[in-house]
Amino acid sequence: MVEGKEIAADFQFRGNRVKLFSLETKIADTKGKKVSAEFQFDYNVNQCDEDDGKYFGIIEFIVHGKAKAGRSNLFKFELTMEGAFVGKPEALTIERFKQMLEQNGIVTLSQISRSFLLSVTSQSGINPPVMLPMINVLALYEKKKAGKE
Repeated sequence: MVEGKEIAADFQFRGNRVKLFSLETKIADTKGKKVSAEFQFDYNVNQCDEDDGKYFGIIEFIVHGKAKAGRSNLFKFELTMEGAFVGKPEALTIERFKQMLEQNGIVTLSQISRSFLLSVTSQSGINPPVMLPMINVLALYEKKKAGKE
């Protein structure tokens, strides 16, 4: 066995919170109707700097979703999941830390968001509950970068 301290990553997750969540549901007859879901994804870096000898960053992962049965709206939701991360300045540049925040941070928060939405929508009577699709985080990162230029 290898000690955890020996193999600890230079980029670490410190915690998360649900910054914003809203869910609207409607009763609709879905019998014989095709149900379709749509999702939109985004993120924002809210903080990325050095603090107390460590890099510190806060990023938010944003998901909007809706589902329809034929022309009837079944539900729509908005979720903003915020996460805090730290990095080691002796191992990373601030630019590399920000890139890891945007890529690795989104991977982490997308999985937490998936779990959160699955739980909340199942408890809200949505059947089947919402399961976020896996996303290509690198494509999201590249599209975000291209939009800033």
